[in-house]
Amino acid sequence: MKMCPNNNIAVVQRLYQARGNATVIREVVDRNVCWEVVEGFPYSDVYLGLDDVLGRFFARLFADFEDWHTEPEEFFEVDNRVIALGTYSARAKTTSKTFQARFAHVWTIRDGVIVRLQHCADTAQIAKALRKDFNKERV
Repeated sequence: MKMCPNNNIAVVQRLYQARGNATVIREVVDRNVCWEVVEGFPYSDVYLGLDDVLGRFFARLFADFEDWHTEPEEFFEVDNRVIALGTYSARAKTTSKTFQARFAHVWTIRDGVIVRLQHCADTAQIAKALRKDFNKERV
């Protein structure tokens, strides 16, 4: 992943490079962030606040998967938004099945920090790895 001179893209790239490091996440994500996870994805919901994102979303994600990788491949900027396209990969702990799934993230940046995520992903691949249908349940 190449760093781009654009400040908003650099903020988003720093979040991806953190790979779950809570210290870095707290530096680049606003404490009042709105984190919207698409229906059909494990733990789909709207998370309000950084503590909610770290405590409910990431904690459950890393409890159910190992070797989780979020690899952005392309970045686009429109005003205060950064769009990242890439691939998730991981292994489900309960099934040992691995997957790869494409994602699109729309990040809103204000005053140098992330204030909103709108998340979309190929949820079918993740559900297959977990052997679950997340369209039938809300977590």
